[in-house]
Order: sequence, then C-alpha cells, then structure tokens
Amino acid sequence: MAIGVAIIVCAAFAVRLHGLGDKPPWLDEVITINRAGLRMPYLIQDSLRNRHLPGFFLIERLALDYAPVRMQMAALRFVPALAGAASAGLVFAIARQAGGRHGAWLAGLLMAFAPQQVAFSQEARSYTLMMAPLLLALAGLLAIVRAPDAASRAAWHAYAAGTALSLLVLPDALPWPLIASTAFLAAAMPRSHGRKRLIRTWGLVNAGILLLLAPAYALLALTPHHGPMAGFRWIPAPTRHTMLIDAAGLYGLRDATMVTMRLLPTHLVFLAPSMAVLAFLGIRHLRAARGERLTLLIAWLGQPAALGLLSLIHPLLLPRYLLWSAPPFFILAGLGLDELAPAARLAALPVAVLALALNLTPYYHAETRPRWDLAAKLLGARMSSGDVILASDGAARIMLGHYDTALTPRVTLDAARARAALAAGHTVYAVYGPAGQGAQPSRTQFMAGAARFGPLSSPLRAGTEITIRRVSPPQARIACAAGTACR
Repeated sequence: MAIGVAIIVCAAFAVRLHGLGDKPPWLDEVITINRAGLRMPYLIQDSLRNRHLPGFFLIERLALDYAPVRMQMAALRFVPALAGAASAGLVFAIARQAGGRHGAWLAGLLMAFAPQQVAFSQEARSYTLMMAPLLLALAGLLAIVRAPDAASRAAWHAYAAGTALSLLVLPDALPWPLIASTAFLAAAMPRSHGRKRLIRTWGLVNAGILLLLAPAYALLALTPHHGPMAGFRWIPAPTRHTMLIDAAGLYGLRDATMVTMRLLPTHLVFLAPSMAVLAFLGIRHLRAARGERLTLLIAWLGQPAALGLLSLIHPLLLPRYLLWSAPPFFILAGLGLDELAPAARLAALPVAVLALALNLTPYYHAETRPRWDLAAKLLGARMSSGDVILASDGAARIMLGHYDTALTPRVTLDAARARAALAAGHTVYAVYGPAGQGAQPSRTQFMAGAARFGPLSSPLRAGTEITIRRVSPPQARIACAAGTACR
C-alpha cells in the first residue's frame, strides 16, 4: 500500500505545484499576506481578533521572510499544496483499508485531480492544512469502527492526533467531533461487546483533546473580535441555485470561480452523473461492512447537514467550509469501481486518468479569481490627483491597495464623496467587481447608480468580472479646476 500512497501523493503534488504562483491572489490571500507581514505580537493579535488561530500565519511568515520576492506567492501556497497532496494519499489509504483494491486508485485519483481540491490547495489559506489531519482522524475512526473491541493504539492515536491538529489549524473543524461522535455511536457501539469500556475510552480520548485545546480556544474566545470579516455577516444566504453549484463543484468535479462561485464551462459533462452512479455502487460495495459504510456516509453528509441547519439561523454554506466533506464522497465513489466486472475495472482506470487530467487542464488557464491586478494597473495609469474610485465592494480598497498603495485612500463607497470630487473638477471611476464573497448589487444596478453623477464612458474590462467606467466632471468645473474663471 505504501507504494500506492506514494504514487498518488506524487501525482497530486505535481498538479498542485504546476502554476502554483501564477494565479493572482484574491481577498483572503491578501489578508494572509498582510497578516503574515506583521510583527509577531500583532500577527497573533490580528489572527485572534479575526477568529483565526495564528499557527498557519506563523508558517506563512517564514515564506515571506525567506522566499525571493518573485517566488513569494508560490512559497505562500506551498504548504497548502503539500497538505492537499497528502490528503490525496490519505484518501487512497482509507479506500484501500476499506477493501478497495482497484477503487483505492480511483479514490486517490479523484482527490488528486478534482479541480476544487487543486484550487484550494493552490490558495494561501489553511483549509487543506485542516483537511489532512481530519482525514487522518477519519482513518483512525474507521479502524475503531472496524474492530471496536480490538482497535489498536495506532487507531486511537490517529483519531486523537488528527482531531486535535485540525482544530488547532482552524475552528472550522469544530463540527468534526460531533460528526465523529455520531458515527461512533451509530457504527461502533452496536458492534461492541464491551460497550462500557468502549464508551469510557471514547470519552477519555475526547476529554484529552478538549483539555489540550482549551487554552487556545479560551484565548480565542476572550479576545475581542472586530471588523466585518471577524464574523459571518458577509456570507450571502444560500439558495437552491448556489447549493447546486456547491455540490457540482465539490462532488461533481466541476471547476468554479473562487469568489463568485460561478461554474466554469466543461466538455466532460458525463463526470458528474458518473460520480453519482459510482458513489451509489460504493455504498453497495460496503454492504458487508455496514459500520464503515455508515461512518463514511456520516462523514460525507455530516458537514453539509450541520452547516445547513446552522444556516437556518445564519448563512454558513460556502465551498471552503464544505471542502472536507468531499474526500469521504470520493472514497465511496472510488469503491464503486470494485463493483464492476474485472475487465471493466482495468479498463476504467486509464480512462479515468485521461478524463480527470482533461477535466483539470482548463483550470490552469481559467480566470478563477477577479483580476484586481489588471484593474490596479488600468486605474494607476489613468488617475490624477483628486480623482476618486467609487467601488461596488468595500474590500476593493484592500485589493487595489495590494497592487498600488496610492489607490487605497481613493477608494470609497460614499456617493457624497464622489459627488464632491466631481464638483471640484475631478474624475470619478466607477469600479464594479467582487473583491470578497459578500453580497453586492448587480453590475446593472451599480452602473445605473453611477450614471446619476454624469455620463459614463465606454467600459474598460479588467478580466471578465471587473468593469471600470469613467464619470467626468462637467466642462465648466474642469475649466474652473484648471484656473479659468468659474461661473
């Protein structure tokens, strides 16, 4: 099995290293860069105030300190890429332990080549760094479920270490202990002959995890939070359409934009239905291992169900928070391969490699993040002293400032400031584009509002998602600003 794990990890790492620093950062990555660039006490404080534990940002600080400037973006994304590749190896190992002789290869390949998994692995954020230990915990949990009364210390250690590490990386892993406990009670307890001893061991292990994490989470809870990014107020309410997009991207191997979560075109439309059929066959393949089947189903559906229920109170359904629900699905889909006839299994694997590679290839050339780098270049070349940028998204200040600090003080959401600039003879640039994932008006609505200040120029496009239109001051004001007598 070790050779198989190594092959899958190398393949996954190769596709994650390819073009690692090419795509421009989006808002969350710029926040990572800014936070990692702070002095140590301020880095820790800023992390805690924004509901993040500081460990990942301390790692990213090393990338900023020691990587050459031209390689910094790739260096910042290196650890997430490595964690994403390790996750693919763990998926292979879990599927192999579940009896998937051929299916383990397919499960590992799905995790290695899934566009959304590659995209999050090429992001300077900690989601894959949380997912890898969660998969280690899942492997341990499955070993416990497989033999509840004879589980090895290695199984318990894998569950405990994986759970603790994931929670030390990100509080986003908090639903996992509840999901794992549900699977334990539903899948392990009914198969145990020494239930009191088993439940005592489970309780002691989780109590130990809680005691280990208590100081870090107490510090997180006691630190005052601030800013719109400190909570979840910016998350738009889920709709049937957005939930279908999330499912297609996470489980149907579709590529999607990182900020607007818009599905990108694909010619391999058969992949999504094929995944559904394979997952059904994988569930059937585990009919003799009901405990493992139930555990994988709970691990897959538990996170969407938990966040779906919480979203009745406040929206939480985003691909990043659902990312680690995809590996259990890939394991089930991979195991479905072992339900096919022997000849079909052997033929399916090379076809799968080719299809998955073709499906991933467009990702590297697609515009998956808004091109604020191009917008900053266009605005920097055109703006004069006193000109103002009227933005549709307040976080545009952060994005434009990342590329050109002179643009930061010029960005506003305030219509009164834009009106005052025009009255003084200056130009307003109406910039529509998503910087973060919060709600904003449609392009039509925003530009209609900008048109109230004056005629709009022809649009300039910075990629496909950002539009810039100039609002010029009245001619009399231009003459006045130039020193001519004003009327």
